[in-house]
Amino acid sequence: MRTDRAAVIQERVDLLIAGFPRFLECFARKPAFKRSGQYEFHRETVDLRAAAGSADAALRDPRFIDALYRTLRAWGIGLRQSRLAAQSAFAAALHRSASDIAAFDGMTLGDAHLDASVVSDRLWRLIDTLGIVENEAKLVAGTKALHHLIPNLVVPIDREFTGSFFGWHRPELQYRQGRCLTQALVAFARIARAVDPRQYVGNGWNTSSTKVIDNALVGLFIAAEELVAARSAG
Repeated sequence: MRTDRAAVIQERVDLLIAGFPRFLECFARKPAFKRSGQYEFHRETVDLRAAAGSADAALRDPRFIDALYRTLRAWGIGLRQSRLAAQSAFAAALHRSASDIAAFDGMTLGDAHLDASVVSDRLWRLIDTLGIVENEAKLVAGTKALHHLIPNLVVPIDREFTGSFFGWHRPELQYRQGRCLTQALVAFARIARAVDPRQYVGNGWNTSSTKVIDNALVGLFIAAEELVAARSAG
């Protein structure tokens, strides 16, 4: 039996790919993100980004910055381990990094020519210096923010679901964030190439190809919980 971390992750990625439509259905039946504003602010931010047409244009729109800030708050940034910068400092930080963010515009996670390891190194340098949170735990906040700016490339990462999927422990999410990002981006790129998540983009939470991957990952955990409940009831 394969028990090393890489093998376990490989098996989970294989499982997610094999059951991708079913896990998306599980998420659709029982979405895990239910707090007030979580979807509404996200939808507003997504629509403003689409209307802007590019990350650079979105960053020049105060409405987008405001919607993104409210989305991150609704998604839990600044409420637990992370401390979201004040809104004026948040906007200034994004404006300072506008050219670095725009450099990723047009990249697609499922592109067969994308070198996920190289791109993840560049993304981590951006996240590490972005300055939108006032603490050292930057990975979650950074990916959630960049997901809304470069939605074809960055899957939003959280501790509960993404962290559990990859088996990350608290010290890893504190001191090895760059390595966690590489591990995630490489796996997500493989998933994107295998299932073409663009085909599922549509209404509700399926707002982009990378959010579709996130939803299916959450759906995998929902399916596992339902299986345990069914066995207990039987």
